[in-house]
Amino acid sequence: MKTKLTKRPATTTATQTPRDELRLEKFIGGAPDSAITGEAQKSSKREGRKQISHTLPPALLKKIDEKSDLMGLTRAGLINLAVSEFVNR
Repeated sequence: MKTKLTKRPATTTATQTPRDELRLEKFIGGAPDSAITGEAQKSSKREGRKQISHTLPPALLKKIDEKSDLMGLTRAGLINLAVSEFVNR
């Protein structure tokens, strides 16, 4: 069962620096389901990109994950590569 995080835990480790905290907040705020809206989202690195949701059969997803691991890519990176190659044929 997946648990949805609604906020960052209050505890921090002794090795975290203010810069780490900022990076963590930026990472969490950049998530698609983040509560951050408006100007913060507009300035994200994904500007000009659109997020989609797509359902795949489990067997195909397993093959995608195996291939992406072999190629050293993320799942999304492999899917983007494959789609790009297909539409540019």
